[in-house]
This record gives sequence, C-alpha cells and structure tokens, in this order.
Amino acid sequence: MKYKRNLLLYMFGRFISYTGTGIQQVALPLYILDVTHSGIMMGIFSAVNLVPNIIALPFAGILGDRKSRKNIMMASDYVRGIFVLLLGYLAMNGSLNIVFLFTLQVFISIMDSIFNASSTAILPELVEEDELMKGIAARGGVDAVSMIIGPSIGGIIYGVFGIKTVFCLNGITFIISGICCTLIAYANKDRNLGILTFKSFFTENSDVFYFIKKNRALLQLFSLALVTNFLVAPLFDIVLPYVVKKGIGFSSQQYGYLISFFTFGILLGNILMGTCLVKFSRKLIMKNSLVFQAIILFMFPAAVFPITVNYLGGHSMELFMLLAGIMFLGEFFNSGLNTPLNTNLQEMVPNRMRSRFFSVLGIFGQGAIPLGSLIYGILLDRFHYFCILMVVMSVVFIITLVFIKKAVPEVYEPKKTF
Repeated sequence: MKYKRNLLLYMFGRFISYTGTGIQQVALPLYILDVTHSGIMMGIFSAVNLVPNIIALPFAGILGDRKSRKNIMMASDYVRGIFVLLLGYLAMNGSLNIVFLFTLQVFISIMDSIFNASSTAILPELVEEDELMKGIAARGGVDAVSMIIGPSIGGIIYGVFGIKTVFCLNGITFIISGICCTLIAYANKDRNLGILTFKSFFTENSDVFYFIKKNRALLQLFSLALVTNFLVAPLFDIVLPYVVKKGIGFSSQQYGYLISFFTFGILLGNILMGTCLVKFSRKLIMKNSLVFQAIILFMFPAAVFPITVNYLGGHSMELFMLLAGIMFLGEFFNSGLNTPLNTNLQEMVPNRMRSRFFSVLGIFGQGAIPLGSLIYGILLDRFHYFCILMVVMSVVFIITLVFIKKAVPEVYEPKKTF
C-alpha cells in the first residue's frame, strides 16, 4: 500500500509539474519574440535554459546522493514555484523585463537540474523490486501525456490570457508538485559524508566514471547514448523542421501535428511496456526494438527523398500520413528500447551513486546535442537535406547492428545491485 501511494504521489506531482512546464515552454518563446522581435534573443534564451542545466548536473548528482532525495525534490519544487509566481506578479504589474526574465531563468534551470537528478534516482525506492519496469513505463506514459497537454494548450493560453497567466499556472503546478513530494513516505536520510570540498567533488564524480569504466555493459550503453544523442536528437530538432517546411512545403500547423505523432508513439509504447510486454524477456524486447527502430529511421530519408515527394504529389495528405506513421512507429519502438534500458540502468547502478550516475549520463547526452545542432546547421547550408539524412541514418543503422552484435549479455539482463 505504501509503495502504491508513493508512486501515485510521485506520478501526479510529475504530471502536473510537467504540464505546467510544457505550457510555459511553448509560451515563453512567443512572448520573447513579441517583446524583442529578435530571433537572436530566442537563441540566447534557449542557451540560458540549457547551459546552466548542464553545468549544474555534476553538483546536482552529488547533492542527490548525499542528501534526502525527497527533501531535494520538495525544495526544488517550492523554489521554482516561488520564482515563476514572482515572474507572474511582475508581468501583472507591467514591470517584467527581458534581463530579469533571463537572469531568473538561469536559477530556474539550475533548480531543474537539481530536481531531475533526485527525481530520476528516487523511483526504485518508491516501487517494489519486481515492479520497477512498470514504474518506469508509467513514468514515460505520464511524461508523454503531459507533453501532449502542456504544449497543445500553451499557445492558446498565451494568446488568450497573456504571459502573466502562463507564469501563474506554472508556478501553481510547481507548488502542487512540491506538496505531493511532501506527502511521500520516504525513510532515506541524509548521508553524513562531511563538507563538500573541491577535492571531494572530483573524487565523488570520478567514482562514477571508474564504475562505468570497469563495467563493460555500462560503457557500451554510455557510448550508444552519446553517439545517438549527437546524431539523432539534433537531427529532429534542426533538420526535421527544415525538411518539413522548406523542403516539402508543409505548414507550421502540419509540422505541429507531425510532432504530436512522436508523443503518441511514446505514450502507446510505454502503455504496452507497462502492461502486455512486462512479462516478456527484456533482451528480446530491446533487440527487436533496436532493429525495428533502425529500419523506421532509415525509412525517413527515403520518404522525404525528392523522387518520393514528387511521386506522392508534394505536400500531400498521402505524404503527411506516411511521415506521421514513421514518426509514430519510430518513437513507439524507441519506448521498447528506452524503458527496459532505463530499468536495467536503475538496477545496475548502486543506490548510493544513482543520482551522480544519471547526472553524468545527462551531461554526455545533453552536451552532445548543441554540438550536433551546430554541425547540422552548417551542413544544411552546404548540402541537400536528403543527402545528409541518408548518410546519417546509414551510420545510425550500422551502429545499431554493431551494438546488437557486440553488446554483452549484462546490457540486457543485468544483475541487481540495489
């Protein structure tokens, strides 16, 4: 009963908070563009969101392993709620300016990092051992639903009620999430490791790298995450909108609909992972998901190749449905990979370093995206987008096959350590 109550509080707080964040993530770029009329300022705001988050991750990981993760989540939620409500108050008074918004966003981004490090690591402590994969699948489904609801109504709320309402709603969701964290029954206390010094900071983070280095399975997973984040994540952030709007000629609204199929794929994939497929072998699920995902990704450049586009009549409904199906299936099979992998990682990593481990993983994963985005931006000015897609997807396909062939058994069926 305690586990179910804790999991429900965790999921509800996460859902309400992520929904509010989704509303603000859509509305803020629109507000900045309305106020500054500058694309450069939107780019600066994106950096203000990402860079402090990455920089804070090593500290957030150590904090999550030294202190009570429940208390960290509570404090992060309440602080973020107060900050965002302050922005709403200033917006209502007409005294909000871009400089203050950007400055406060730096601190909010840091608190996001601190919250996420503990929120990710705490889940195995809130479910029974044999229910971990169900819990991770449920978390993925909750996140997907919030990603559908938040962004879909964010533009509407901003357009009708203004940025002040967006800030107030998001601030309230953080407070509600903090209350949910407060109600979680959690016995883990602070670990008495002394004062954090410059030396202990490097020592404690070095322990994670040593743990990964001596574990061949983790090293392979880290390498796969780094390469795929470098190649695939910025591909869909930078190249996809270019292809859909400029290359094919779909409207912004149609592009938004296509993106929604990503999220529906994640949602359905996690529902199946938490129900029908939970009794199947993880090794079987992961290997099949890897193969099918690689095939689906390889279909994308074929679908947007000029010959295919012309054959289907340009920006037609037939091409739209083909791309929608590819995006849906791509994320559907991605869920079949990510959910078992995340379950395995939670089991392979000791509880004492779980926050640090996922923080380090986040550094490598997120850190690869800006570099990849920059490279893709340069390539789009020099080469045809369909040539870039064919080359990149071929590389991803080869990497996938190599990983399937070379990966050690522990990647699929790890020994539990918590």
